[in-house]
Amino acid sequence: MNFQHSIINGIHVATAEMPHMESVAVGIYLPTGSRYETPELNGIAHFTEHMIFKGTKTRSALDLAIQVEGAGGSINAFTTEDQTCIETRGPANLLPQFLEVMTDMVWSSNFDAEEIEREREVIAEEIVMYQENPSDHIHDLLSEALWPEHPLGRPITGTEETIKNINSKALAEFTKNYYQTNGQGLTLAVAGKVTHAEVCKIAEKNLPPKPNNAQEHKLFEKYSHTLTEPNRFTHLHDQRDIDQVHLAIAFHTAGRHSEQRHVLRVMSLIMGETMSSKLFQELREKRGLCYHIASDYSLYHDTGTFEIHAGLDATRLDESLLAINQLIKQILTTGFTQDELDQAISFATGQSKIALESTHSRMSWMGDSLLCFDKIISPDDARSTLQSTTLEELHQLAKQLFTANNMAVASIGPQRADEIQQLVSDSLTC
Repeated sequence: MNFQHSIINGIHVATAEMPHMESVAVGIYLPTGSRYETPELNGIAHFTEHMIFKGTKTRSALDLAIQVEGAGGSINAFTTEDQTCIETRGPANLLPQFLEVMTDMVWSSNFDAEEIEREREVIAEEIVMYQENPSDHIHDLLSEALWPEHPLGRPITGTEETIKNINSKALAEFTKNYYQTNGQGLTLAVAGKVTHAEVCKIAEKNLPPKPNNAQEHKLFEKYSHTLTEPNRFTHLHDQRDIDQVHLAIAFHTAGRHSEQRHVLRVMSLIMGETMSSKLFQELREKRGLCYHIASDYSLYHDTGTFEIHAGLDATRLDESLLAINQLIKQILTTGFTQDELDQAISFATGQSKIALESTHSRMSWMGDSLLCFDKIISPDDARSTLQSTTLEELHQLAKQLFTANNMAVASIGPQRADEIQQLVSDSLTC
């Protein structure tokens, strides 16, 4: 796969040349997110992402939208725990215009006080929207249960109280600390009908110069997990008058630099990412206990989590928990089968090849690789590593993860917190 990489002004510049396409996908990846925030300014990374759309020294918010969308492109952005990304897609001939607009947004936002006040109301409504949707709010509850009193446990959007503390000065200070650094992971990724030479030429014209007094990227607060007492786990519950119970069960894992990360990927696939997965087959197909059940995993620099999410009939919660526990117990006893391993690897390999046919996916692959690992990981190497996974590795990881004192649980439903806590305690005996 034709990935190329240079450093310009201290910033990674990566290109995936796809001459058969007619479009480009452009992403600027900034190595900062909610885990870099103080408790008082929780939500500022997400707030900053919103504000870079609200005008620069030379363009209004409407100008920014028209110069991308009005030209035939689309623009979006997102914030996670440890990265912020602004991305644009559109006709390949518009790359110079896209990149000029994007760099202006990222490095020349004016953080107008009136715009900040308007956007504060918009974000407050976004927070309420997430809180009122159980399938969204469960993620914030689970993060708090996993990482209490830690930045990873706080909501990415912040709270209605903390966003009141964010002003123009705080936003300018945040971007100074995390948008204008030595380029540790800061990346421009472009995929589509371009050449690397073209991208570098446009980047040299638009990327900001490396500051003479470029400071080191401010570090995040690291997390070190300590197992709780035997058969004790953290549980957070939000009691609501609804018919379903939204349940999330998570187990602490090592971070993205662990040599086990490929094993975790395979385990998640076998357990709950497909219609043939163990959780889906057992709880939905065989027992009819739920519509939605799935597994997933998240990896950060220093920690991670393996998760099971389900929307369950509140009257059959005990039966559902027992079914999940029975499945975990069986995995701990006998492990997985060779057929399950082979099917998971085949699925992952096939989906990887399909995904990387798009400009956006190749852009994301390069951006994530450089931001997280400081190099572009070859998709072929990643697939080979995945294919090397053994049944013994899967069984050992399962025994390492699936213990009650390595677990955190979040739930939303009509029962009281103590009722859910007791059900989980009685049922999940792993």
